[in-house]
Amino acid sequence: MPPLDRSLLDDLRRTPRLAELAAHPFDFDLRRAEHGEAVRLASGASLEGIAGDDSGGTYFLCGGGGVLYADSEGQAGLIAESLADAMELVAGLPGWRDHLYLPPALGADQLRAAALEVEDGMRASYAPELDARRDELLAGLGLAVRSRAELFARMHRALLRSEPDHLLLLADEGHAYALLDPHPRPPLMETVLAQCRADLARLRADPSAWPESAFSTVSGGSDPEHDANSGRRAGVLRALQYDRHDADLPLLRHLLEQETLCRRAAAFGGMGEELHLAVFLVARHLREEDLPRLHAARCANFDTWCALSDLPLGGPGQSEEDLRLEPEALRAWADTHDTSECFGDDPRSEPPETWVTLARRQGRTELARTALIRLLDDVRPSDTAELPWIAAEFVALADFQQASRAQRLYAKLQDTGLARASAYSRLSALERQAGDLDGAWTSLEHALTVLDGPRDVEPGPSQPVLFEVEPAPVVDDWRDKGVALALTEEHFLLARSAADSGRPDLAHRALLAGMALLDTLDRASPALYGAAHAAARACGDGELSARYEYLLAEEEQRLAEFPYDLDDND
Repeated sequence: MPPLDRSLLDDLRRTPRLAELAAHPFDFDLRRAEHGEAVRLASGASLEGIAGDDSGGTYFLCGGGGVLYADSEGQAGLIAESLADAMELVAGLPGWRDHLYLPPALGADQLRAAALEVEDGMRASYAPELDARRDELLAGLGLAVRSRAELFARMHRALLRSEPDHLLLLADEGHAYALLDPHPRPPLMETVLAQCRADLARLRADPSAWPESAFSTVSGGSDPEHDANSGRRAGVLRALQYDRHDADLPLLRHLLEQETLCRRAAAFGGMGEELHLAVFLVARHLREEDLPRLHAARCANFDTWCALSDLPLGGPGQSEEDLRLEPEALRAWADTHDTSECFGDDPRSEPPETWVTLARRQGRTELARTALIRLLDDVRPSDTAELPWIAAEFVALADFQQASRAQRLYAKLQDTGLARASAYSRLSALERQAGDLDGAWTSLEHALTVLDGPRDVEPGPSQPVLFEVEPAPVVDDWRDKGVALALTEEHFLLARSAADSGRPDLAHRALLAGMALLDTLDRASPALYGAAHAAARACGDGELSARYEYLLAEEEQRLAEFPYDLDDND
C-alpha cells in the first residue's frame, strides 16, 4: 500500500470522529470492511478490505494503489487512483453509485442536476447537515473540496482502468466479477494492434532499429520463446498484414529471414504461423530475387517443408539450383492465402486467440489473462472446442488455477472413455502445478473410474447447469494405449510433489497406485522409470528407489543397444 494511503487510513482508524463522519452520512464504514465472499485480484496483487456500505458493498485498497469497489451483486470496478481520491469522491459526490450509468461526457449542468437530486434526498431524509459534515471530514483528512465535474471525470478515468490490472475474482472458483459500469471499452483487437502498429511505425521510420526484431536465442526457452524477439516480430507482421505497402518489401524480407532462423533453431521444428505469414507477404510481391528466401523458409525444418510443399518455386526437384519465377503460379498461391480464413487484410476476421496470444507474447500478461478469464466465464456448449487453447494459454501465463478450471470443464465434456480419461490426467497435472494436490489425486481417480468402471470417488467441482454430460463408456483395452503411460507417470509426479509438500500420506497413496499401474504395463519408457525412481526417493523408500534406478539403467542400456527395436511401442 502506498505510504500516503496508509497514513490516511491510519488517520481514519485512529480518529473516531473522522470514522463516524465517513460512515454517516457518506456510507464509508470502517466496521463493514469484511466482504461477503473470499475474493482476490486476478493479477495476484494484494487486496485489503478497508470499509463497506449499507448495501453490502466493500471498498478495497489494491496493492500499488487504487481503491476498488465491489458490490453485493457480483460487480466490481476501480473508482479512484488512491484512498485520498476515494475519500474526496464519497464526500464530494455522495451519490457516485447512482451516477455510474451516466455518460462520461455528461455536461456540467446535467451532472449538477443529477448530483443535487441525490444530495437533496439525503438532506431531506437523514443528513440535514450534509454540507457541514463534508467540510469537516475533508478538512480533518487534509483533503480538498473538488468540483462535481472533476470528481465525476476522475471516477470515470479510474473505472476505465479496472481491467486488466484490477480484475476481481471469486477466490476459490476463479470466476470474475462483472464490470461495475456499463461503458464500452476498446476491444482487445484494437488494444493489441495499437502496439503492433507502433512497433511497425518505428521500424518503417528507422531501419537501424530492425535488429530489435531479429532472431535472438533464449537459452532454455520453449517454442517460440526460444527467440527473445518472436513476440515483437509477430506483432509487426500482423500490422503489415493489415496495412500493405510495396515500400515495405525490404522490411518483409528481413522479417522472413528472421522467422526462417527462428524455425530452423526450434527444438521441435514446427511451422509457426508467423513464418507462413511472412512467406505469404513476401511471395505476393512476385520478385525473382526472393525465391532463395522463400526456398530457405520452406527448408527450415521438416514441418515447414511439408506445410510449404505447394509453394511454386520452379523445377521438379525444387532445389536451389532449380528455382525460377513462375508469376502466375505464385500469384495464384498467394491469392488462395489472401482470405479471411488465412491471411486476409481485415483484422476483424481474426479469432480471439490471435489477439490473446499476441498480447501474451507482447508481455501484456494481465491483458491476456483478463481476456481469457472473460472468455472462459462466457463459454457456451458451442464454444467448448475453444477450451484446450484457453487452458494452454493459461499455462503459458503460468496461471494453473485458471488452466485447471478450463481443463476440468473440457474433461467432463469428452464423450469417449479414452478422451475423458486423458483429459482428467492432464487436469491432474494442472492441479498439481497449481498446488491443489487433493484435486490432482481426485482427478486421477476420476480417470481410472472412467477407464475401469465406478469406484468410490469423491465428486469433483461441478460444471455449469448449462452443460449436460453423459457418462463415458468403460474402456477395456486402455492399458496398451498412451493414456496408461500418462496416468502412471502422473501418479509418480504427484507422489513426489506431495512428499516435497509435507503430505506423506498422499505421497504414499500416489506412489503405490503408480507402482500398481506400472506393473500392468508391457514395457515402460526410461522417463517413466525415472519418474518412479524420483518419487520413491522423495518418499524416503530407499529399497524401491534402488529398484527403479536399476530398471531405469537397464532400459536405457536396452535402448542404446537396440534403438530401433520393432517391438518397442514407446
